[in-house]
Amino acid sequence: MLVSYNWLQDFLKLDEDPTVLSEKITRTGVEVAEVRHPQAGLKKIVIGHIIDCEPIEGTHLNLTKVDVGEDEPHQIVCGAPNVAAGEDVIVALPGARIADNVKIKKGKLRGYESNGMICGLQEIGFADSVVPEKYANGIYVFPQDADVKPGEDAFEALGMDDYIFDFDITPNRADTLSMEGSAYEVGAIVDEPVKIEDVTLKADGPNWTDNFTAEVDPKLAPKFFLRKITGVKVADSPLWMQRRLWNAGIRPINNVVDVTNYVMLLTGQPLHTYDARSFATEKLVVRKAQKGESLTLLNDKAVDLDPNDIVITNGQEVVMMAGVMGGLNSEIKADTTEVILEAAIFDPTLIRKSALRHANRTEASSRYEKGVNWDATKRALNMAALLLRNDAAGSINEGIVTATDTERKQDIVHTTISYLNKTLGTQISAAEVQHIFERLNFPVEIAGDDLTVAVPARRWDVAIPADLVEEVGRIYGYDRIESTQPVLPETHGGYSPEEEKIRRVKKVVQGQGLVEAISYSLTSPEKAVSFVKQPKELVKVQMPLNSSRSTLRQNLMTGLVDAAIYNMARKQNQLQMFEQGRVYDFENSTYNEHEHLATLYTGNVYFENWQHDNDPIDFYYVKGQLTNLFLAIGINPTKVTYQAETIAQMHPTRTAGIYYEGQYLGMIGMIGHETTRSNKVLKGKEIYGYELDLDVLLPLANNSKLVAKTAPKFPPVERDLSVLVEQDVTSEQIEEVIKKNGGQYLINLPVVDVYQGSQIDKKKKSLTYRLIFLNENDTLTDDIVNEAMTEIKEDLQTSLQAEIR
Repeated sequence: MLVSYNWLQDFLKLDEDPTVLSEKITRTGVEVAEVRHPQAGLKKIVIGHIIDCEPIEGTHLNLTKVDVGEDEPHQIVCGAPNVAAGEDVIVALPGARIADNVKIKKGKLRGYESNGMICGLQEIGFADSVVPEKYANGIYVFPQDADVKPGEDAFEALGMDDYIFDFDITPNRADTLSMEGSAYEVGAIVDEPVKIEDVTLKADGPNWTDNFTAEVDPKLAPKFFLRKITGVKVADSPLWMQRRLWNAGIRPINNVVDVTNYVMLLTGQPLHTYDARSFATEKLVVRKAQKGESLTLLNDKAVDLDPNDIVITNGQEVVMMAGVMGGLNSEIKADTTEVILEAAIFDPTLIRKSALRHANRTEASSRYEKGVNWDATKRALNMAALLLRNDAAGSINEGIVTATDTERKQDIVHTTISYLNKTLGTQISAAEVQHIFERLNFPVEIAGDDLTVAVPARRWDVAIPADLVEEVGRIYGYDRIESTQPVLPETHGGYSPEEEKIRRVKKVVQGQGLVEAISYSLTSPEKAVSFVKQPKELVKVQMPLNSSRSTLRQNLMTGLVDAAIYNMARKQNQLQMFEQGRVYDFENSTYNEHEHLATLYTGNVYFENWQHDNDPIDFYYVKGQLTNLFLAIGINPTKVTYQAETIAQMHPTRTAGIYYEGQYLGMIGMIGHETTRSNKVLKGKEIYGYELDLDVLLPLANNSKLVAKTAPKFPPVERDLSVLVEQDVTSEQIEEVIKKNGGQYLINLPVVDVYQGSQIDKKKKSLTYRLIFLNENDTLTDDIVNEAMTEIKEDLQTSLQAEIR
């Protein structure tokens, strides 16, 4: 909201520097983002009267003689299409500074001397959006009734001597979206009484209400009033009104439309005028739009109306999208003589949704959606009617069509002085509290410690005792409240044992080179149960923003896959990332939250480099990463088993369930083709990952931390062992036999080769292991190693019918 300092002075006495005043306003809760002085940086810009204007042959230029209040008129060459003799205009004299610090000098154009410049509004700093359309591509011409004289400073006539406060208003303080509301606020801050003009109106035309009917649903419009003004003459608004409109950021249009904008700025109540010819039916209906209806708005935008849009019709066709913008079929035209004036309160939720749905937010809709003073509706209607009589030569017909007039009960808030002081940490006296509410123009009664405040309708943000505390605190001055230490029991910060374990897991995963991702907890019902072995009852949002964010997730893998799609679409194909977060379900008649960890891998093990092969990530690489995680948090990998599982959206033959002594921990595997092939970004890519239930995993973790030890003094002994076994014999079975017989010095057992091919039986496979023996306290002899190797070979042959190669 742009608030004029000069306009504020109509309501209260102000003698403070505008910059100082803006600081006071900001300290009390309404931030002033900027104080702008339109004439700052400009000089030597005056009023000029064009005495003579002759075209320069062969050009688009005109040679003018302009009276600028000096002994002799100035000769000025001007190329504006609307320049003419007899006009009062803006003149920048030689040596003047105009917008963008441009200096005006004497010069010659086409051989003619030019002593100055006749200016358009944009050339002296006005925004295109506020310049009247008729002057958008030319110079500005003062209205004929403007009280201006040649040679006078132009800044005052144009309102550029004003100071404009840019109120950065929060939604709860929409009362300051009007000059009256802003005046109440500033008056309370500077402790000055506010003068609000009342309206006394006498009609001077015949009664029109007998033949006109209005049907309005009070749920859509709890207040709805109409007046009729006849004999209107559409023209430019008087200069004083144009000044106030463009200083508030609104383009002047004509003396009918400008009245509604002016009164909206003044009172905060949006108004609308209709050409009465669009209501030849003598009927007005406020309802919701019907399927298939459309409307061309005043800005020439054609919209297909939604069944939740509030519309105003003449009983036959739609003439306005209520609370947002009028229709082109009912606009005020140059030949309009009869006007129907509307003042109403509409449902704020429906107005906001309509404005957003059609991408057509307006000054009116922004006020309706935030709140409007219900006590100002009829007063604003009468004020606008009076201005139309004064500025548009209209006659006000007798009677107001009152379609709805719902009363709103005044809020009465009870609290105590002691509660205010306790909450604020102050010792404000009852007399000072009373004076603060009087400054705010809140009727107040104090009886001992009890405080009763009647909240005016213009302050709908005040409803509970805590609101009164805020009002007292900000007017009293937050900077006057002494800083004190809170009287609270001392607490020690830190993480709970569960949080410590989670952070430990995340630290290990990050150390493996994975990057953390964070995704939405809300997803679609289909994605919520993807990558889940046994889906549970869904937790759904009652009023979702859209269908893709309607359900709480039961897995983290979905979010990682979405993140992979986003990155791969931007040519980032080397991904290793993880997410730690919560999943949700409804089980055993209660809502449950569970901590999970999920990882996702795709691309190569290493980034492309000439020093090594580009080995692609596969199931075994990811399983190795998971095994390292188990080791790091103190879980014995030998107690962890992997069983083939069928899980939605996972590969049918490359997916395994993870179990610890029979207890399900999660799953590991490759994302299924039905997911990768359905997305052109993922098509042809192999994506692996795992997801763990930390609620199950963390209680199994060993709290003891890993301890580093020095390198052994004695060398290890290595033996390679090749074993030929049946295809159904697992590597785990072979390893169990080797470890059982390897003795205390066997420390590592990596697989170095696996072979299946024409050189051996088709039903068999050959595995080669490297057995590493180490005695940390003495040199290991060949006799000890050979003895262990003999026992290993014998047991392999006996228990697994293995052939030693």
